Amino acid sequence: MEIISIVLIILIAYLILKLFAVFFHAGIWLLALPFKLLAITLSTLLVVFVLVPLGVIGGLLSLLAVPVVLAALLLPFLLIGLGLWLLIRHNQNLSKKRNNPYI
Repeated sequence: MEIISIVLIILIAYLILKLFAVFFHAGIWLLALPFKLLAITLSTLLVVFVLVPLGVIGGLLSLLAVPVVLAALLLPFLLIGLGLWLLIRHNQNLSKKRNNPYI
């Protein structure tokens, strides 16, 4: 008989503690709900007003940078041509100085 009463007391204590845990969990959830809603609202505003415009600006800047990148591929040829042009110009200046009797 005592074992049944001890088991019954333990069962009742377990059920009461489970009921307290459910109430505590619900209370914490209700306390945290406004903060969760605030976090959702702020993250939505951040995405809409900060990240989307930054993405658009980044996309436009990348479109503007495409010609520069394509021109960079031609940079070695441009530098070779510029060097040849400078050599030819320098040789022309030297030949003008040689033909000038006053220099």
